[in-house]
Amino acid sequence: MTIVPADATTVDDPEELVAFFSDHPDVHVYALADLEAPYWEPSTWIRRGDAVVGLVRLPDSDAITVYAVSTRDPEATLVLLGDTASRLPAGTLVTGPVGLGGALRLSREIEWEGPHVRYVLRSSEMATAGEGDFDVRPLDPSHVPDLAELYATEPGAAFFLPHMVEDETFVGVYEDGRLVAAAGTHVVSVRHRCAAIGAVYTVPSHRGRGLGRAVTAGVVGRVVGRANVIGLNVAEENLAARAVYERLGFEPALRYSEAEVR
Repeated sequence: MTIVPADATTVDDPEELVAFFSDHPDVHVYALADLEAPYWEPSTWIRRGDAVVGLVRLPDSDAITVYAVSTRDPEATLVLLGDTASRLPAGTLVTGPVGLGGALRLSREIEWEGPHVRYVLRSSEMATAGEGDFDVRPLDPSHVPDLAELYATEPGAAFFLPHMVEDETFVGVYEDGRLVAAAGTHVVSVRHRCAAIGAVYTVPSHRGRGLGRAVTAGVVGRVVGRANVIGLNVAEENLAARAVYERLGFEPALRYSEAEVR
């Protein structure tokens, strides 16, 4: 069964989408990185006019994630998502315009839906000074077991795949030999000089001490020389995290939604 709806086409040339997303690079950090290796070749991008939906296959995983964040035509994008939804595997994470849940429910049940905010760093001065007195250490592939153990504390609280460490952006804080906080990037694009910070997590017993701020600042310090655009995503209701990011110099760039299809 084809996953491409009627009257839509697959995009064979990533440069077509580079032109499409480059008008708002602060919003489309993920999309621009997804047009490069290792994401482009195994993925499928669908377009109908100014509506674009990316079915992005993730390294280290058989899963796909759907990118349909729109700055050109949100309403048409929701229609295209609705036409595509019946063909998506159960458990697929979908990002799209506000109203995403209603569009998906036309053909699917959804596990959950929530509004999110995409932030962009406007000034790195505050962020690079935000590590405080913590011993924020760089992490490499040898630390993947420690990172996996950290994120297993609350499954689903932070998105992490082992290949992300290869971008040399991950940092962490150890206490008594245990990794208690970490952060890194989900994607980095050297060509487009953009990066998306992610996998920010502190174990519950160590929260409220500024560790999230410290590791986020540590990541900024490692990518600021490589990226002109640094973004991150946060659930709209997570006011504590949003306050931390705003104190580091991040500003809201777009409100959007995430959902998981059942």
